[in-house]
Amino acid sequence: MRLTIFGATGRTGGHLVRKALAAGHEVTAVVRGQHALADHPRLRVITADVMNPNDIATTIRDADTVLDTIGSREKGPTSVATDSALAITEAMASVGVRRLILISNSARVAGTGDDWFTRFVVKPLILRPLLRHSLDDMAGAEQATRDSAVDWTIVRAPQLTDRPAQGSYRTAIERSVTFGIRISREDLAACLLDLAADPGSIHQHINVAN
Repeated sequence: MRLTIFGATGRTGGHLVRKALAAGHEVTAVVRGQHALADHPRLRVITADVMNPNDIATTIRDADTVLDTIGSREKGPTSVATDSALAITEAMASVGVRRLILISNSARVAGTGDDWFTRFVVKPLILRPLLRHSLDDMAGAEQATRDSAVDWTIVRAPQLTDRPAQGSYRTAIERSVTFGIRISREDLAACLLDLAADPGSIHQHINVAN
């Protein structure tokens, strides 16, 4: 596949780039400036302003799938994820590319699949207040994606870790992964690549965890 990856220099995006290349895909990595991505014959690195649809349209034009791994590192109010999702979906529409996979967060949605303590205490009373700014931004990115005309898959992940990959992960469609507390970034990257090749995941919210 031809993949365009936004957030390619982030900790999750970096794993995604490496795994995609190892699997034989052609990768366009969109970066904001200086980067440490190693040269590879199937890797094209493009510097672009992800908030400008016109600037990123050329990075998307030939893609089979676009993967948005952008998240904010700000602790206060932020709209980085929302604004980038709006720009990416607009750029995709302008060049006729439809397949998009967006990383989001599972802490915002408490419900089916969660154990009682997580559903009624951990998520609403601990995680929601603690992460409210980033979760609000993720909610905006999800809504922007759903409102677009793209063939989207939204992947909701729990706490991300830099631990070595377990080589497996659990998923749940339109519900939480029971006791899905965390996932390694490398396993999350593997899940994203698997979903990119799975048309059955289009227009679904996929929760993932180790």
